[in-house]
Amino acid sequence: MSVEFSNAYQDILLDNLMSIIKQNFVFQTQIKLSESTGIQKAELEKQYNQLLEKFNSIQPLITEYNVIKDKNFANTTAIQEKDRIQTAYNDELKKHGETKKKLVEKDAEIEKLQLYIVKLEENIPASKMKKISPEKVNVVVPEEPDKNLLNDGSSF
Repeated sequence: MSVEFSNAYQDILLDNLMSIIKQNFVFQTQIKLSESTGIQKAELEKQYNQLLEKFNSIQPLITEYNVIKDKNFANTTAIQEKDRIQTAYNDELKKHGETKKKLVEKDAEIEKLQLYIVKLEENIPASKMKKISPEKVNVVVPEEPDKNLLNDGSSF
């Protein structure tokens, strides 16, 4: 064998050895990464199962919460309706109070005017009263007879 052949052979052998070592490193790195990926996958699956158990245990509470939330919404609606009715009721009571106050004022005014009319009618002579209001003259209040005159024993 010649020296050139031997040198070429050794170079090729060295190159092949380097290629094999590089491939071995790449394969070992890939194996290590896949092992860590497998471990991560197992951990994630474990965490997923724990979360799923927690979710399943919380599911009845979520259902109960939704029922309470619906009742709360219904109560809120009822409270708003009650407030609206109460406000309308208060407004009506206020109007009623004002109307009652006006009625009392009008009654007092009517009574005052009736007293004034009576005083005026007393001051007007009967002849003028017939011209103004004939029905008023007919309703003359009879004077009470003197009690002494009735008991005197006369037949008249």
